[in-house]
Amino acid sequence: MPENYQALYRKWRPQSFDEIVGQEHITKTLKNEIASGRIGHAYLFCGTRGTGKTSAAKIFSRAVNCENPKDGEPCNSCEVCRGIADGRIMDVYEMDAASNNGVDAVRNLREEVIYTPAGCKYKVYIIDEVHMLTIQAFNALLKTLEEPPGHALFILATTEPQKIPKTILSRCRRYDFRRITADAIAGRLKHIAHSEGIAATEDALELIAELGDGSMRDALSILDRCSAFEGELRYADVCEIVGIVDESAMLDISVCIAEGDSTGAVAGLDRVLSAGKDPLAFFEELIGFFRDLLLCRECSEPEQLLEKTPEAAARLKERAEMFTAGQLIYFITTLSEYHNRARAMSSPRVAAEIAVIKMCRPDYSSDLEALSVRLEKLENSIRSGIIKQEPGAEPLPESRPAVSVRKKSAAAAPDGMWSLWPEVLETIKGSSKKLYMFLYKAEVTRDGDVIVVRLKSKNAYDIVATASGIDYMSKLFSDMSGEQLRAKIVCGEEESMSGGSSIADIVNKKEIFGDIIKVKGE
Repeated sequence: MPENYQALYRKWRPQSFDEIVGQEHITKTLKNEIASGRIGHAYLFCGTRGTGKTSAAKIFSRAVNCENPKDGEPCNSCEVCRGIADGRIMDVYEMDAASNNGVDAVRNLREEVIYTPAGCKYKVYIIDEVHMLTIQAFNALLKTLEEPPGHALFILATTEPQKIPKTILSRCRRYDFRRITADAIAGRLKHIAHSEGIAATEDALELIAELGDGSMRDALSILDRCSAFEGELRYADVCEIVGIVDESAMLDISVCIAEGDSTGAVAGLDRVLSAGKDPLAFFEELIGFFRDLLLCRECSEPEQLLEKTPEAAARLKERAEMFTAGQLIYFITTLSEYHNRARAMSSPRVAAEIAVIKMCRPDYSSDLEALSVRLEKLENSIRSGIIKQEPGAEPLPESRPAVSVRKKSAAAAPDGMWSLWPEVLETIKGSSKKLYMFLYKAEVTRDGDVIVVRLKSKNAYDIVATASGIDYMSKLFSDMSGEQLRAKIVCGEEESMSGGSSIADIVNKKEIFGDIIKVKGE
């Protein structure tokens, strides 16, 4: 590497307001202030890292002192602009509050600010990471901000404005820098790569833009890291250099999950981990992947939320069609749970394998979200023809209206059961599939005017045996029977819901569903 080599983020630091990417709402205002002469004495630039705060401050310091400004922009060619840029003119002072956060540094600044500038119109003080100042330092700075000399101008930059005292905030003109969109970063990267002679495919630069996570500086650092790659830089090369999972590997695993292919999903996981990917990082990336798919399913215009290029967002929208929103929520919940478990395990790979298998096979899980996913898969199977409905059969549960009057029994009650229970259960199934999942295995008997509902699962009992649950069921029993009845919820023997309530079990329970469905080929 040549001795005079400059990192790309330094070499391509914006030299004018127009070169700052994605902050037009700020740069336009600053240019108007400078052009009209309505310059304040204190500014606060807020925003996440790499969004242009310090660059804007440096450009502002030149623009207010430039000998030949044009429309609020510095000329960058006059003696003052060149002197400020190369550090020869001392009227522009930069202080890093992260390393100079004490009261003494601010006191020295206060002593210097009273002197008039040597070669400029304004003495400009740029204080970066100003939130790092101590309370005593802020108090010392406050006096100067309250009564500043006419030649003094302060520009405070911070990533955490909430840590700055209100007395300081109230004396500054505040500008909030936005996270830069992946599309805007990608456009700038293409220009820089072309100028630097870096051969890279478009999708590789788009990936780098996404990895920048709203920061132009971070994206340029990644491009700098990848620029040493021999030959044309491709998407897969960026994944390997940066150490992330290739999008195609994510897609392969997600397709296996959609098809319930646990063997293929675990094999895909093995390929990712064998390539050196950390299991904890894999969890985070897969959670982010399914989060993006969920936004595509539930939001009409997810592009801004995704922070992806339009092309990448279009690919995600297409992939989101493989899943329902309920499935995606279940996947994210499962991954988050096992991500936390993996942190405490000596072999986090095991947690990743269990999570992938549970996503493929929700029947291995007893929680409510998993049961809802299993029911969704059953209903989708019926609609797609994998499980067929008999001609003339009743519609699926969600399209059947709730019933509030007694009707002809849809199925005979098993021996010892309350004779109207099958009808009541059908009504519950039509109005609340989640409640139905807790009740369909219950034993229901009548004792005078009391209907006793015996639940075999403690989990089901805790959810159903609430005041609102008992009131709901009492009213439903009374409406269905035409008598005044009361519901009593009791808990019987513990029974694991994961022990036998698979999709196959549900399909085979003719006494619960009625004889309306059958497995293809039956």
